[in-house]
Amino acid sequence: MEQTDQLVFSELTYETKEWVTKKLSEDGRALCEYTFASNYAWSPYFALRLARFGESGIFRYMGETHDLYSFPFGGSEEDKRKLLDRIMELCEEEGETLELSPISKNDYDCMRRWYPGQFLMASNRDLSDYIYEREKLVKLPGKKYHGKRNHIARFTDAGDWNYEKITDENRADAKAMMDEWRNRRAEAWNVELEHEFGAMTIALLEMERLGLVGGLLRKAGCVVAIAIGEPLNEDTFVVHYEKAFADVQGAYPMINQQFAEHAAEGFTYIDREEDTGDPGLRKAKLSYRPCRLEKKYTAIQSEVVFAHPDDAQTAQAVCELWRTCFDDGDFSEFYLKERANAENMLVIYRDGKPVSMASFLPAVYHTEKGAIPVRYVYAVATLPAYRRQGLAKKILTCGSELWDEPLVLCPADEHLYRYYGKMGFVRCFRSENVGARLLPAKNCCWNFHLEEADPKTYAAVREQYLSAGKRAYLSWDEQAVAFAFAANERGGGRNLFFVPESVPEKMELLMYSTEEKELVIIETTLSEEVLSRLLPELLAETGTTHVRYEIPGGMILLPERLKGFEVSGDGYLNLTLA
Repeated sequence: MEQTDQLVFSELTYETKEWVTKKLSEDGRALCEYTFASNYAWSPYFALRLARFGESGIFRYMGETHDLYSFPFGGSEEDKRKLLDRIMELCEEEGETLELSPISKNDYDCMRRWYPGQFLMASNRDLSDYIYEREKLVKLPGKKYHGKRNHIARFTDAGDWNYEKITDENRADAKAMMDEWRNRRAEAWNVELEHEFGAMTIALLEMERLGLVGGLLRKAGCVVAIAIGEPLNEDTFVVHYEKAFADVQGAYPMINQQFAEHAAEGFTYIDREEDTGDPGLRKAKLSYRPCRLEKKYTAIQSEVVFAHPDDAQTAQAVCELWRTCFDDGDFSEFYLKERANAENMLVIYRDGKPVSMASFLPAVYHTEKGAIPVRYVYAVATLPAYRRQGLAKKILTCGSELWDEPLVLCPADEHLYRYYGKMGFVRCFRSENVGARLLPAKNCCWNFHLEEADPKTYAAVREQYLSAGKRAYLSWDEQAVAFAFAANERGGGRNLFFVPESVPEKMELLMYSTEEKELVIIETTLSEEVLSRLLPELLAETGTTHVRYEIPGGMILLPERLKGFEVSGDGYLNLTLA
């Protein structure tokens, strides 16, 4: 096959199979999409096309709203980058945004090196491939697989079953089983199932030419399950399709076990592809105990990108941005190390450095109408020289679209409420100055003993306390609470359980810090009455003379799909847990 430096996209044909297979094998990716057979079978439904450029190749296919591209395959890193540069030029000429999907972790690392600050790259749990140890799928050892072995035992009890490799002699029987499987799902049939059925039909009928291997399972002479797969790389076999009659007990675990034993012999691992976010499919795949999930990433050419705080140069630039905008000493270094990660901080680059940023931390917003996942927006900042360009708005808009979840934030002052209000944020958490209402009691009744709090118990007690109230609130997981504890302790604060001597099972919470002569209460479940009685002891113990206890207000921005969700204006925001 002649090499070319002209970028021409054409249909995937059997004439290109040898070249494509060779080039894909050069990279050895552990992603199920990077095989000739898989792309060929799905090509009619995604208008898939192939382009060769020097020693590398690339696939283009139709997404929901625009064309997407695979990562270049084959050739050297230099070859791949030249091809990507050409694709970027093509997209610019056509006024399109370049999107690469799916890409591997190695591809992700290449993109970070080649195009820093130019691509928004994120993984999607729904698309991660499930990787299993073949030996465990064959032997199903130990208590964890007890249920699978029971189902298989019921399938084999009567001794009226057998496994066969799919060949010309039994292909018609396999196709008949597929047609019956389709008929049984007629009421739930949809476009996605139609496309999968079509791709599987191509794979079955053209199996040998595509280099695929198939197996079928008979029960009482009738085909009740089939599976089709192929070698993915030197140590991994991929199962592209697996179908069984759900009403035949043990048919699914049996075809899984038999196909792993016979078709994947000699391989260490088996890739059973992704679950696409389907809850039932996820439960089934997890029940086989994968040894790992192979992450897949999407890379979109974007002005807004993830910060990647693991990169020393990026971390230093973000810390400089942070310190310029916030007067909080070395907190930025602590935050980047303990709370930030590769997929929760967005930045915009200008002049080769991050100049605007915001973090998006997962939390849950609870109301009487239900609970929804949200992203708490923290540390929104732009360097002074780059302000009034709408950079913060671009980051917030990107975050809202990226996660498709409500955004929650705590404006620092009133003018910021107006600023965020123009973007569509509405008030949902009420600010309160509780400290102004506290009057230290003259006679303290210290009927508590103190215990240092642990994050897991604190999170559980906090959740129990807040869920019993009538106000909406934000809840956090154990990891977030652990960070809040560590951040508070850095400044000499304490995280405590107050355990009443008379009712030890009724545990109360108190987080506080001190600033010069001021006792700063961050969060507590103690009532104002009890807190007033305890203040003299707390002030004396901490060497402070007065108390500050403020509950911050906050706002929420709902994505379009949740515009009808009822938002309370009287919610409780603490603890923000940055």
